Amino acid sequence: MLAALQQALAKAAACRIRLPVILQGDEKSLLAQAQHLLMALQPAHSWWLGANTPAQCQNIGQYKAHQLLGIECDCLIINAFSGFDADKVAASAGALTAGGLWLLLAPESLQWQQLANPAHHRLRSYPTPTDYPGYFIAFWLGQLHQANVLRGNATTLFNDLTWPKAEATSATLDVAMPYKTSEQATAVSAILNVVSGHRRRPLLLLADRGCGKSAALGIAAAHLALSGKKHILITAPAKAQAAVALAHFAQLTEHEASASSALRFVAVDELLASQPEAELLLIDEAAAIPTPLLQQLLNHYSRIVFASTEHGYEGTGRGFQLRFQPYLTKRCPNWRLLRLTQPIRYQAQDPLEQIIRSSFLLKQTDETAVTLTAESLELKHYHASDWLAEPKKLQQVFGLLSFAHYQTQVKDLAALLDNPALSVYTLEQDKQLLACALISQEGEIDDALSQAIYQGERRIQGHLLAQNLAFHLASPALATVKLARIMRIAVQPHLQRQQLGSQLLTRLEKPLQQQGYHYVGSSFAASADLVRFWQKAGFAAIRLGMQLDKASAEPSLVMLKALSAENVSKVQQLKLEFASRLYQELPDYPSNIASDLLLQLIQPTQHAMTPLTLTNLQLFSADQRPFELVISELLQWFNQYAVVLSKLQQQVFIAKLWQKQSWAVVCQRFSLSGKACAIKLMQQAIIQHIDSA
Repeated sequence: MLAALQQALAKAAACRIRLPVILQGDEKSLLAQAQHLLMALQPAHSWWLGANTPAQCQNIGQYKAHQLLGIECDCLIINAFSGFDADKVAASAGALTAGGLWLLLAPESLQWQQLANPAHHRLRSYPTPTDYPGYFIAFWLGQLHQANVLRGNATTLFNDLTWPKAEATSATLDVAMPYKTSEQATAVSAILNVVSGHRRRPLLLLADRGCGKSAALGIAAAHLALSGKKHILITAPAKAQAAVALAHFAQLTEHEASASSALRFVAVDELLASQPEAELLLIDEAAAIPTPLLQQLLNHYSRIVFASTEHGYEGTGRGFQLRFQPYLTKRCPNWRLLRLTQPIRYQAQDPLEQIIRSSFLLKQTDETAVTLTAESLELKHYHASDWLAEPKKLQQVFGLLSFAHYQTQVKDLAALLDNPALSVYTLEQDKQLLACALISQEGEIDDALSQAIYQGERRIQGHLLAQNLAFHLASPALATVKLARIMRIAVQPHLQRQQLGSQLLTRLEKPLQQQGYHYVGSSFAASADLVRFWQKAGFAAIRLGMQLDKASAEPSLVMLKALSAENVSKVQQLKLEFASRLYQELPDYPSNIASDLLLQLIQPTQHAMTPLTLTNLQLFSADQRPFELVISELLQWFNQYAVVLSKLQQQVFIAKLWQKQSWAVVCQRFSLSGKACAIKLMQQAIIQHIDSA
């Protein structure tokens, strides 16, 4: 085997591909063979995923998927006998360089798909048995069946690859050094233009793994340093993820002492805390940095380059595109987008990249345009066990969920197949997917466990709605009944704004009732538009999280709907209690929650205003009463007339009267010149509407 593998690796290097090899059989024999191959091949940078890590390999099991970005290796071995973590397998593959070995050690296929996968235990809802095998491995092996991969056992390689044609190298592409492709040269030019061009025109540099975006950052920084720039900063989720850029910079400036110190890595938290001077800020793997932090960096630095990948297998979902880019457009409408598509780390027809994209359903599918016919809309229900017979439908569902939601990752695909508590309702027309909802079966927790959750003594996997009801809302009895949680709901982009999401919510209620569900709920990053959507469907807000979501910069909101008439009063009670509690406790919540969201959630008690109250308000609006003497009157008036005020007026009243923020904070949040300006705005609001009071 060794000779055949060495020959194949040499050919892979010549073709600029990574060599995918799957060895199946006895665990002890395969581990021994892997050790033998490592000793013979002596790779410089070897990664190992799973148990029994050899001394010459670095185990990457402790890393999260997004922490593997921006790092390279030349040998990656996966020991699937100790578990197969789909998220990490997909993410780590992008780090392997051309000529490198990707080696999977696994049981024989029939045996493997019958075994429980301990790496996916965290994806299963309580009380799924630990020996539950799930369907992911069977599905993945089915996807892999036609893959272009070398297969073998502990002693023999059975078949050869279909080798792609060798691609032209940079030496034959007439690309000047140090560039590997013409696209990379264009990227460096665009980065330099961020410094020389107008302020507040950031560059967004997007690419698949291996297309040279990180190298472009380092090359551009070297150009700037050699031309006299002294203060260039680079940041990333971790310093290791900026290693490629730093290495290219160091190589190009090593003979120029005055330039070699111009580029400095600064961690994101330190950047925000100290805000050092920068002629250019480079942000590598930006999609793996929480959106709120990117927003703060954008607000402070006027010349920025955001470089990133967006694929779910990178561990970042689509949050960068769905959440950050709209904010970027709002703050810097003249920002520029540049995409790199020419691979550098390996060639375009690399078989490992094809395996990863196809087997983890990462290829984007183009949906056929559909003309809606209401009579032909069909509601369908899919369980984990159905996907083996419906792989194309699963591709459609996962593709739609990935497109529509900012945190969908490969582990979500694994959960669809390995968590028996998850199912999907779809709205289809002529077998075309129009919309889908991902449902989690929750609740039905016994009395003792629900009491332990209520008392804060226990937490269980996969019961977010039940635990919110038992612990945060002090209603442990509700955790004992059958609950459905809508984890995701998505509509095809070209069919949005046609009420399909609302139709799907309405149609799935009847089958949920028939299956014995008492309540249906959802938890999501709250925005005013989303709350309106759920309220229109009859859902009531019952809890707002006290921390902002790292990816969305919005608080999480739990909404609930009764599925039977006898439970409607309980939901109404929870709704009223929540609105009252939120009103009273709002100063303890994040200070920057959107005012239009708060106006939808809070329903303060309103009282008729007395003549004395109106007189005091008139005196305040005429500058004859200070703010401090009419706070209660202002609060009473605002609670009654908030909806008729302008957005800025609402924001100032809410920040000062509901959130009880200082004048300095209020003025800073809404770009007001000072306390007098804010008070003047309040006075104008009263003058405009006092006659109707």
